[in-house]
Amino acid sequence: MSSRNRSFNRRPASLCPLEIQSLETRQLLAAAILDKDPDAQIVIMPYNAPVVDGGTVSITTSRAGDITLIGDDKPNQVSVEIRGTTLLIDGNAATQFRLPGQTPQPVLEIPLPATVRSITVSLSSGSDNLTLRVFSDVTVNRDVAVSLGAGEDSLTLQVTSADLKVNQNITVDLGAGNDSAHAYTSDAASIVAGRDITIRAAAGGDSLLVGDGDFVDLDNLYSVEYFQGLENNSEITRNQRIRATRDFNVDLGAGNDRLSLFNVESGRDLSIAAAGGSDIIVASNLRSGRNAAVTDAESTALQNFTAVNILSIRGSATADKISLNAIDVSRLEADLGAGNDQLSLSESVSVKVASSVNGGTGTNGLHSGKTQPKITVRRTTQTLTSQQSLELLISVLDDMLGESGGIMPAQIIMAE
Repeated sequence: MSSRNRSFNRRPASLCPLEIQSLETRQLLAAAILDKDPDAQIVIMPYNAPVVDGGTVSITTSRAGDITLIGDDKPNQVSVEIRGTTLLIDGNAATQFRLPGQTPQPVLEIPLPATVRSITVSLSSGSDNLTLRVFSDVTVNRDVAVSLGAGEDSLTLQVTSADLKVNQNITVDLGAGNDSAHAYTSDAASIVAGRDITIRAAAGGDSLLVGDGDFVDLDNLYSVEYFQGLENNSEITRNQRIRATRDFNVDLGAGNDRLSLFNVESGRDLSIAAAGGSDIIVASNLRSGRNAAVTDAESTALQNFTAVNILSIRGSATADKISLNAIDVSRLEADLGAGNDQLSLSESVSVKVASSVNGGTGTNGLHSGKTQPKITVRRTTQTLTSQQSLELLISVLDDMLGESGGIMPAQIIMAE
């Protein structure tokens, strides 16, 4: 090939900006590029990590014992720890905290009021991250209220070797966006509300996990063998460590949502409401002092579930998969709705009075581990075998671990 042709076919000199922290790495990469293309123009720049503006959170503590954190529209990063008589607040080098009349600080250590009347956290819009860890016994005389606002938010509530007692209500409002929430106890800790516990999500793909870390092995949580082997609540009477003295309510809102509940109790009613989207619910060791209801979820696995009165299951308008195991209730009312639905009732499902299962429209399948003379079945056209019943449970647990809808598997939320 002539010199002229070689010159004509040569690629134009390229500009290759490199943004690497290590000087040695920058030099090695530059040498490698020049070896491939002697005409390359290389600009070597030190790597500068992006500075996240996590905004400013205003904090007040009143003489009456009200603790209030108010965020702004930035992505607030807030870590709160209660240890002894101290409240430690950290912004992970992104968020500043302002006490009245003082200069904002990245870390604050302030005395915990001798009597805590209420705790309120409102982080407004932005993709916020809130962690609240409790390592000492705390009693809140009124309410604990958390509002994360719009944005892709995450919440972790961890109570370890302590009891968090709230004399009135615990309310968590995640707002719109693909949110994650994780509330759990460990080392014989407890979370108890004197009235209601309410968790609300809005539009978006949300992932929620509420449970007792001593009760479940987090690494194996959704394996079929482990899930089936979780101890029955009849063996650990009144030992649910997350308790609402009155009602426990979860409203998942629109979107493809996931909910995991373990070792939870309500003194009166327990309600789990899904809405539009593909929703998945996995729960074990739940107790309701009166009624319990699960509505509009496409995939549901319930076991070790006790309700003094009625357990109501209402399916969605699409094809539903529902697995019930070790259920002890006075009456079961199941209406699967439209779609080709599948329902498994294991032999450990027990009802005390006349109950009903309505398959609704579509081609519906039912498996029952034993004859259930007290349960009247309508509109089921197929009888599922024991193997198909097991496959149904496997399918629900696989759904929980899937990547559909862009929501995070619960194990990832629980990784600390």
